[in-house]
Amino acid sequence: MFGLRKWSTPFLRPAGPFMVGGAVVFYLVAKMQGAMIDSDEYRNDPRNPAAGK
Repeated sequence: MFGLRKWSTPFLRPAGPFMVGGAVVFYLVAKMQGAMIDSDEYRNDPRNPAAGK
């Protein structure tokens, strides 16, 4: 009665576009953050983690 069913509920196929979209958004936000850290406006800010280089 319990356990694996003959027709299992699909998970990856309907959730696949959301996983891909999440990965793309994560990548783009990381790229934007890196570009903002290296910008001229915040290059000498003491709160900038890349300022010590």
